Parts: sequence; C-alpha cells; structure tokens
Amino acid sequence: MGTTNNVEQKVVSPTVSRDLVQSSDTTEVKADKVETVNVSNTEPWVILLLILGWLLPSPNEIARWVSNLFKRKT
Repeated sequence: MGTTNNVEQKVVSPTVSRDLVQSSDTTEVKADKVETVNVSNTEPWVILLLILGWLLPSPNEIARWVSNLFKRKT
C-alpha cells in the first residue's frame, strides 16, 4: 500500500502570451493543435478475412467442384 502526497503547484511567468494550464491529470491529453493522427489498430475480423481469403479456394475452383458433383460417372 502506498501513500500519495498532493502539493499545490503555482507557476508565475509574466512572459507567457497565452493562457498557461498546469494539471496533474493522467487520463487525458490536451493539445492546442493536432496536425496528424496515426492509428495503427487493425480490427481482428479484418485479419480473419485476410487469412480466409488466402486459405479458401478461388471461385473457379469452387465452380469446378460444384460442376463435378453433377457430372455422370461413366
């Protein structure tokens, strides 16, 4: 078990030309301007579809298999 010691923080800077916000929050990100957002998370179903598309036979092979079911054996 740990202890937390909260101390009041105060920043004095007469040269700051905009509002200065100081916070000890750890659950959010604050930004003035965001140029680019990169998201690299891929949904699991997309990966599953890629794997199935690689493993399953082509449409031509499926059609050949179905047509062979209806052919008479001699």
